Amino acid sequence: SSVPSRSHVTSSPSIPRQQIGPATEHLRAELLKMYWDGVRREIPPILLTLRKWQREYADEVLSDEQDRHVHGYDTFLDSVSHASRQFTHRYDSTREKAEDGGKDKPPSYQQALRDRGWDIFAEMKSANMKAEIRASLASEKAGSEDPLKGRARMLLQSAQFLDMDKAIEYRDPEKLFNFWKRPPTPQVSARSYDETNMPVFAYLTCFDCRAIIRGSMFRSLEDADMIVCEGCYRQKHYGQACFTKLHKQSCLEAAVSPGVARSICQCPEIRTRDKTGRARTLFPMDPAGDGGKHLNEEGSIGRPRCGLLDLPEMVAEAKYAATKLQLDASSTLGDARRERDLERQRRAEEKALERIREGTATKPELVRNPNAVALEATRGEFGTSYGFTTRDQEVIPFYLRSVTDNIPWGNVHMALRFGPLLIENGVAHTMRGALITSRDPQNLQVFHDPPGSIQHSLIVSGDGERTLYAHRRPRQVKRYKAMMKQVVGGAFCGFFDSAVEEHIIDRFIYESQQIQDGGFSATDKTTLMDRRVERLMVHLKKYLVPRVERVVDSLVFRLLQVELRWDPESNNCQRFCDGLIERTLFGPLLSPDKQYLMSFVCRPGAYVKEKTRSKYDVPNGLTEEYLLKFHYGRHDDSDIVDTLAEYWYDWGSFGGPLYPYQDVFPWDCTEAYGRYPGVCGDCNISKHVWAFPFDSWSIISLHLSRSRYLYPRDGHPPPDSPSLLTNHPLKTSSTTTTTGLMPDKSWFRNRLTLLLGQSTLLRAATAMASSPRFRESTLWLHAPAPAPAPEGQQANPINPRQDRLKLGGIHRAQPFSHHFEKGEYHLYFVAPWSRLAAPGRVAEYERLRDWKVTRRDVGSEKGRDDSDGGCGG
Repeated sequence: SSVPSRSHVTSSPSIPRQQIGPATEHLRAELLKMYWDGVRREIPPILLTLRKWQREYADEVLSDEQDRHVHGYDTFLDSVSHASRQFTHRYDSTREKAEDGGKDKPPSYQQALRDRGWDIFAEMKSANMKAEIRASLASEKAGSEDPLKGRARMLLQSAQFLDMDKAIEYRDPEKLFNFWKRPPTPQVSARSYDETNMPVFAYLTCFDCRAIIRGSMFRSLEDADMIVCEGCYRQKHYGQACFTKLHKQSCLEAAVSPGVARSICQCPEIRTRDKTGRARTLFPMDPAGDGGKHLNEEGSIGRPRCGLLDLPEMVAEAKYAATKLQLDASSTLGDARRERDLERQRRAEEKALERIREGTATKPELVRNPNAVALEATRGEFGTSYGFTTRDQEVIPFYLRSVTDNIPWGNVHMALRFGPLLIENGVAHTMRGALITSRDPQNLQVFHDPPGSIQHSLIVSGDGERTLYAHRRPRQVKRYKAMMKQVVGGAFCGFFDSAVEEHIIDRFIYESQQIQDGGFSATDKTTLMDRRVERLMVHLKKYLVPRVERVVDSLVFRLLQVELRWDPESNNCQRFCDGLIERTLFGPLLSPDKQYLMSFVCRPGAYVKEKTRSKYDVPNGLTEEYLLKFHYGRHDDSDIVDTLAEYWYDWGSFGGPLYPYQDVFPWDCTEAYGRYPGVCGDCNISKHVWAFPFDSWSIISLHLSRSRYLYPRDGHPPPDSPSLLTNHPLKTSSTTTTTGLMPDKSWFRNRLTLLLGQSTLLRAATAMASSPRFRESTLWLHAPAPAPAPEGQQANPINPRQDRLKLGGIHRAQPFSHHFEKGEYHLYFVAPWSRLAAPGRVAEYERLRDWKVTRRDVGSEKGRDDSDGGCGG
């Protein structure tokens, strides 16, 4: 068999086009015209947002606007600096020898002394580099910047006029390739109750298309039973204020009312009434108030067991049943886990007997690990889930393995964005060439519909002549799954010309203050705004032109050189986007000639799953992990933000984020293995986003492309808010809501939090780029030949995989954080603390998180305070 021949990955109508001429003669001028037209379109939303913030939110100052302390970037510095990487290689080598039982002879005194000397040298270089960066940050203006000026600066930064992103669009699972169709978990609810009053869990289906809802959903405020999937919402209901977005969430509390819980639990030791004589709520469980143990909490086979204890596993089984493919066996999760446990026990007994025969043990002893659940949360990043091992290549047909090698992220469609321009291939009726369109303006405070007037597009034909065409393409609301930040341009962060930037910011503030609401017709308002835009364009062009023209020249050169025709195996859209990025210009992490601020461009072959061996290795980041799932068999309906939010709403059963910033950046920034002090909740925005800098930059770009319609009404839902699984209307206080949109004030805080996160990333990156020591320490990442090794050490070969060191983040102390892939069977579908009451869930979560913080190293069960000689330091 072979892959069927296809000419495109994106369907499109046939649209009349007008020939412009040879691309070699006209492409540069047309691209520049499109670029500056896009900049013009993005100025009005910035001005209108700045005006609204001045008039309505001048007194609403977020704490992070005044907190100028930038920190949390130490792990990123260690990930990309040469001395730290050399230290990691020495540490991993020593650790591997120790784990091998010391079979290799110990190092000589001279070698040990030399290694220790290099460790001291690496520590000294790292300390000097970090001190230089801290000094640069401290040299900024003392005190807080004027809030108005700071907000104007951040709004200009939000336009990302000099940034490059890979924009990844949603696509339905490829019907021809079964290994790309393993579905994500569904939204489940209690549809009925059996004769024992136990809930019967089933998946929720879309009101319109009747498909299983597997991602975020949208509920009608007028008809509580009308819940639709995201696909149907975008096709039929997008922009209707009577719909509100809801995250996929746990159904346990909605399914088990107090009366149902009392009928299920017949445990004699459980207290059914409180001190006042009122009936207690038995589910979720509160061990402190239960007065005793539920029947058979340990889960012994053959003994009566309280039905409340089985509820999480019943939810897991319902989710599993809706994720199985036709080729999966018909067994349940419980059957598969029991088979696994029996196999593990058999192997353990065989090893114990072998030790007895060797004389190294006296009897087989099977010790139960007291931290089994905690260890489950620290397995390798891409482990086993619901009986399906992602490491098993046999799930991919042999005749398609070459295709998966060339399409590392499976069935995703990708475009390259530079400023307001989007370039992609694989679109139908584009003469097998490249399509160039304009993005919608960023979604800021002021509400706007996708402008239908942005229709001008270009086509570069895929034939040898490379002819340029123009046509008008109808606008569609893009559904992006993720963004991958490629180049951080560095505009308006003081990196290029701070005096010119200050002047432009002042001009934007002045023009925004001149905007008047009343006394003008719509035509007059449009005319006045056009005049403001043209006045500002004069200043923007002078500032942007040198770098814009250099990037456009690079894109023109690549568009005339690379293969444009889309092919799923030889020239998929991922390879096409990589081909457009000139790595000689954008390959270095820091630009040698200040063309850009920071680059995350990687060579082909860099995006791979990373098995971390020690706390000094760089694990896969959030975006890497999300996209790698597509290669390893899982299709996800949700974008990366909603997928990460499922941890808090659905899997973890928390009902929403636990700590600040997690509604926008949905992760816990606590670092494992004691690498950095502090925990999430006590952090500021800087510490939170610098835990995952590449992911933060990428997710900010995704957020700015999302409209207000695509956010829940309440970023932090109150504890008593009704569930989507009940038929009660959504309410705020005592008033029924009339719109599903997030309120203006919440939207203001959402957008400003995003911009504050981007601002602190830019401030620290500017300090890094201004540090000679840091610049020198990162040269090895893109060196064309192996970097010279210090005396007595072996040079590291240049490997494309080292590029991804720029993409990683911290070692996460957040338990089960790797998209739940570390958990097996039931743990993959529901958190181990899900049956507990809200305080108990948080307490158990923090216990596991804090335990991982104190662990010595990856794979070690011992904490830093243990004295048994465990590895790590």
